[in-house]
Amino acid sequence: MKSDTAVEQLSRYKDYGESILQSLELLSQNPPPEEVWFPNSFQETVGRLRSYAQKTVELASSPVKIGIMGEFSSGKTLLIGSLIGYADALPVSETPTTGNVTAIHLVAQPNLQTTKVGKFTVEYLSHMGVNECLRFMLKETEQRAKASNVSVYQLDILQNLQPTDTVDTEGILRWCEEVWQETQSLELRSLLRELVVFIRTYTAYGSQICGRIYQIDYETARKGLKLVEPPMNILELEFKDLPKVQEDWENYTTPSSKDLNNSFSLIRRIDVTVQVSQEIWDLSSLQGANEFVLLDFPGLGAADSGVRDAFLSLRELAEVQTILLLLNGRYPGGGTAAKIRSMLEKDKGQDLKDRIIVGVGRFNQLPVTSSDERLIDELLEELLLSEETVLEDLKILQLIIASASNLTTEKKNIVLLSQIYGLKELAEISRLIQVGSPEFLPELDILNKPQELEWRQKWQQLSEMLPPTSILKKQLSDYVEDGGIGRLRSLLKEHVALHGMKQLVADTQRSAQIIRQEQDNLANILEEIPAYIPVVENPAFLELREAIENLVSTYREFQDDLDKQPILKNRYGVTVSDVVKDELTHKIFFDWSEWTLLLDSTKNGTISLTSTESFFGDEEVEDFLPTRSDDFYPAFVQSLEEMQIFAHEHTTEAVKDLFHKLAIEVEQDKNNIFEIVVPEMEQHIQQNFGKNQVRLFRNLMRAIDPVRKWQNLVIQHSGLGGNSNGKNRSIDAENLFPLARQDNKHIQGQIFDWSPEKKYPVPPRPFNHQIAVLRLRNEITASAGLHLTQYVSELTKEVKSTFYRALKEILDSLQQLLKSRNEPLLRYIASAEQRIAAPTPPWLETLSQIPRISFPEEGVRRQETGDRR
Repeated sequence: MKSDTAVEQLSRYKDYGESILQSLELLSQNPPPEEVWFPNSFQETVGRLRSYAQKTVELASSPVKIGIMGEFSSGKTLLIGSLIGYADALPVSETPTTGNVTAIHLVAQPNLQTTKVGKFTVEYLSHMGVNECLRFMLKETEQRAKASNVSVYQLDILQNLQPTDTVDTEGILRWCEEVWQETQSLELRSLLRELVVFIRTYTAYGSQICGRIYQIDYETARKGLKLVEPPMNILELEFKDLPKVQEDWENYTTPSSKDLNNSFSLIRRIDVTVQVSQEIWDLSSLQGANEFVLLDFPGLGAADSGVRDAFLSLRELAEVQTILLLLNGRYPGGGTAAKIRSMLEKDKGQDLKDRIIVGVGRFNQLPVTSSDERLIDELLEELLLSEETVLEDLKILQLIIASASNLTTEKKNIVLLSQIYGLKELAEISRLIQVGSPEFLPELDILNKPQELEWRQKWQQLSEMLPPTSILKKQLSDYVEDGGIGRLRSLLKEHVALHGMKQLVADTQRSAQIIRQEQDNLANILEEIPAYIPVVENPAFLELREAIENLVSTYREFQDDLDKQPILKNRYGVTVSDVVKDELTHKIFFDWSEWTLLLDSTKNGTISLTSTESFFGDEEVEDFLPTRSDDFYPAFVQSLEEMQIFAHEHTTEAVKDLFHKLAIEVEQDKNNIFEIVVPEMEQHIQQNFGKNQVRLFRNLMRAIDPVRKWQNLVIQHSGLGGNSNGKNRSIDAENLFPLARQDNKHIQGQIFDWSPEKKYPVPPRPFNHQIAVLRLRNEITASAGLHLTQYVSELTKEVKSTFYRALKEILDSLQQLLKSRNEPLLRYIASAEQRIAAPTPPWLETLSQIPRISFPEEGVRRQETGDRR
């Protein structure tokens, strides 16, 4: 059976998570009495259920995410500007400026126009998020304190300062002050300063802004999200000189840039929607919505907020499908990117190389020496170059490629980049678009410097001399063309389409599996409750639900089989088109009297026109023999009309055979459901539930009785029945007739050689007339057969289209019936004849239903379990 698409799988997991959340919402509206005893693990289990259900729904609803991380000053933020076609959509600077995770939601806009940046959404950490961040920071503090030989006494105190439901802010600040006096470790003091700023900011503003979300304009974001320069003399600072919060927010409704500066360390994430022209970055072929998200992570050079940044990055990276690691071309061979990858793999517990794309940023600033320039000039004088020779001679290039190759599985995922050159190329495409603010545009002039132009020409010449199969040739030519930006866009789009959706499904599935585990935990907890009242379940309800699950599986398999069968077959396995073609051949060959007359009038293979003498002495009658093409036309028209009827009849029979097969497959479920349903059910459902539930019930009845309920509808809507709704197409015999007919240019049409009307008769030769007759018969048969086959193909297409419409509606209804919100309807159907009084209190009933909510693959497992039994 054909597997579901990624979009369908995500939809199933989303429904699953929403079902859990709906049940938890019902429980919160009608909670258990306080006197009811629960194990200590109950609240934790319910909390994890809610948390992972929300996470599953968010993952299943979210677009693919690509995380961008890089070495300090590698031009990461400018690279994002180059990708989206607007240089300073985010702040750009040589100093660290992006201390927050920024989610850039890419949405396509038509035509070639300037990239549009929407408002920035600022989300602050919740109180729980602050606690988690503090735990992360204090754990790192403990490691640095041990490395700095801080006293065991202070380490013991630190162990007791880990946040629980509350945070001992005064105790943490007091400990930081005491350790500050004790240590001269630069790394530990930097972290202590960061910790102090975080605690003081939370103390000052946490009660007002934690968990809140604000929208701000670009200018406020540009000023407010810029990091403050860290002190250069941290080892000489006194603790009292560390930053203090001295003022309240100006406006808690709409923050100013100063407010953002003051509360910077509590920001969880920045979101911004960017509309990119299709001609800059075509996203139209992506599965699902034509968008994805670029997550810009803080560079490791932003050391002033590094540990907090690492916490936020690892938290967001849990939901990232592809990672773009950006190396700094100005300082090749650094180990920072490798450290980033190691940190990510340690956190995720898996090898990420196949999910990593490597960009070498600022490749135009590669530190080439006069020796390198001399070597490349010598290489350019060679007649034939290999990639190995170039890398062996140009050590600086070899170092860059080797460093990048250690981070990813495929060399084709390495791109040499000049962010600013990509913008310049885009600016030259059209004057209608802007590639940056007026303040930024002068930066493009740097590319016109003689040295820049000279090196770009050298790289181009070098790429042209490499063999066509060389990956380095492709990398260099992409760089020369537009700074590698176009190639990087293609790679990112490819990863989204081929790998991103697959990884998103895997991430969502992992989250959903945790829900499944927590459902089992909850089921175990329910068994431990002394006051637990066993749920008296109606067996008819379970039987009805199982029957519907079986129907869903049956209809999916039927739909998949229909997909695999491009042509319709009769019950004997012969295609309808073959049956029609054989009937046509038989009809033309054996039912047309014209061939008999012609062949009977043949002697030695030539036709002679004779008169037949009457036995009774009547007037002599000349036998009618076809002598012109038009003589065959009436028989041709009649045959096509008959064959059209024949095609309809046999296509209809094939459809009935399909329905007969479907009816057999649902027979058992039909019998089970008919034992539950009572005749007046539909009227009661309309009165008690409404029109939508009536439609679901009707489609359930159609699902178990397809022959009686909707077979004729498919036949009629396909144009096979008497009422074809305008879909019945007639075969145009006049245009399909293969012989030349009488018209203005051909007064007599096509005249055959044996006709006395032949203007220039050809003396007959043995068998030439007979051969001509047989050729005529074959030509007419072949032409009619070709068009009848096409006609049957169109009928089949219409039939399958009609089938798909009906199948989709029935499948959607069956799946809706299995959702928790329609469980009352199923229970009503199952207990219509006999109500079973359930002594279970409503809160326990709701709680007991949560473990029973089916995992997306549960229906298949249940069916397999039943088979084994």
